[in-house]
Amino acid sequence: MSGEGFERLQGQIETLLGGGVIVSAIALAGGLLLRFAGIPVAEWVLDAGLIALMALPCARIAFSFADAVRRRDRLLAFATAMVLCVMAVSLVYSLHAR
Repeated sequence: MSGEGFERLQGQIETLLGGGVIVSAIALAGGLLLRFAGIPVAEWVLDAGLIALMALPCARIAFSFADAVRRRDRLLAFATAMVLCVMAVSLVYSLHAR
């Protein structure tokens, strides 16, 4: 991927991450309001907000992994892949531990 194409991709990812912050904030706020109102779907909405919130750093790290692979930096690519795996396992565990 050329430098210009990679810069464009980076801008698109930044836009998606900004949208993800807004979506997770809305889901978390809505879930809390639904929980206070006693509506049963509140837990599902809160889980969706937490997943969206936890997916944001995973997306950032995945982009860092792609950048390291592009630059052929094997050590950085390996380290970011390990961090990404640990975050994914932690997310799955935290959702199932409830």
